[in-house]
Amino acid sequence: MVWFRAARADDDNCRERLAELGRRLASAHHVEARAGWRDEAGYRTWLETYEPLAATRCDDFVAALQAEASALGLDALALNGRHVEAFDWID
Repeated sequence: MVWFRAARADDDNCRERLAELGRRLASAHHVEARAGWRDEAGYRTWLETYEPLAATRCDDFVAALQAEASALGLDALALNGRHVEAFDWID
């Protein structure tokens, strides 16, 4: 998962760019991409998830994710960077 905070003035930009990011990654990496948000005082925290993703593909996927997000300008919208979190799931 990925989370970042952005100014409320950038809500539309974040929504549009996250939708495009999801489409690109879903097509190239065969994952289901989802994004959502939580409103907080003065900003919005955005969350992205990508599943299913085997642990053996994680490093390559994260590299592609970071490159696509940067190309779409999401890094510039993130107030304190985009934070990538990877977990192994109990199945």
